[in-house]
Amino acid sequence: MNKWLSVVAIVVLCLTLVIGVACGGGGEEEEEGVTEIKFGFGLSFMGAVGAVIGVPARDAWKMTNEEMGIFEVGGKPYRWKLIFEENQFNTPGGVASASKLIFEHDVDIMWQFGSDASMAAYEFCHDAEMILDASGLASYNLGPERPYLFQVALTADFLYPHYFDWLSREHPEVQRVVVVATEDLMGRSIAYPIETLCEYYGLEETTIWVPTGTVEYFPIATKVMTYDPDLVVISQSAFDEMWDLGYEGWFVTMGFEETLYGTPDWDKCIGNVFEVGPHMHGPWPEVADFRERFQERFGYELGTWPTYTRQVLMVWTEVLKKAGTADFENDIDKIIETAETELFDTPYGPCLFGGEVVNEIGHILVTEDAINVIAGPSDYQLVEHITAEENQALAQMIYGSE
Repeated sequence: MNKWLSVVAIVVLCLTLVIGVACGGGGEEEEEGVTEIKFGFGLSFMGAVGAVIGVPARDAWKMTNEEMGIFEVGGKPYRWKLIFEENQFNTPGGVASASKLIFEHDVDIMWQFGSDASMAAYEFCHDAEMILDASGLASYNLGPERPYLFQVALTADFLYPHYFDWLSREHPEVQRVVVVATEDLMGRSIAYPIETLCEYYGLEETTIWVPTGTVEYFPIATKVMTYDPDLVVISQSAFDEMWDLGYEGWFVTMGFEETLYGTPDWDKCIGNVFEVGPHMHGPWPEVADFRERFQERFGYELGTWPTYTRQVLMVWTEVLKKAGTADFENDIDKIIETAETELFDTPYGPCLFGGEVVNEIGHILVTEDAINVIAGPSDYQLVEHITAEENQALAQMIYGSE
């Protein structure tokens, strides 16, 4: 029960910030001579999902946009106008929000939160020849048949290869892996890459599928223990249940959260919990600096995912600068070609859109990758760090061998 008190507290805090969330860019005023580019966002501000992810992400985007201010593309001044619509984190919401963003707000580019909402929204973006930046998709959801679909958000195909490669080199004693994934597109986007990696590195892997929205993990943890795993991929909210059942192996996660699931048992975490990807505890000082400024301004701590996803604005700004055009209507092909071929500076280091080996088109943001292990209370020790190019090459080697 205690682990949910933190969630409730965050919900209460964040919902007080929802006022004024409806359409609009948060009060930006158009300046003389400055062209506004309309960036439409479909995400959920409802319930726990909205409080923990939707509202913080919105606030992070607004703050990032304010700090970026006016930027130059092709010798002309531009700024983003952010427009937000509720997408309920589901298919009907994706349809509704995409319709409003395109037909009512006439946005130039769109982002959607959640796999189901993203896939539903893409049909509208495809017809409008508009770039959709998605979240929660697996790399195989992108392909030549969806030329306007991109994903800046974290993609598991390029988060776990580095960890499993390190594991095979440094800890060959780890042989049995259990993955607990939800029976939806987002769950499959995590489970399938790990299945491939385990096969590549000769590990014994078991996937346990659970209903979407699962919150009671004790029965699931009991089932996991029957496989006597050395490594488990499971919701952080299940760590306590696993430890209560006597689990002494390792966990790996795409970003450890200290408060979202309640105060962790640090003694049990030490040396046993690893986090991967461009998480907020890695070797990126600009990320830590932004989180500190954010907390000072809004009064609450920004989690891993909202911290990372503000990159959506920063990456597409870099794309436009390198393309030399912000004309999404007439120069969409040039903008897409630039995204496909250039390297872009971000708070998590230089990154690139890759993934052709998986889906024949790429369009997945590949970033630097860092592995951390918990070394003490709020103490994250860097295990290994690789560049985006190294990350891309590793994935190319693994997935290209299939």
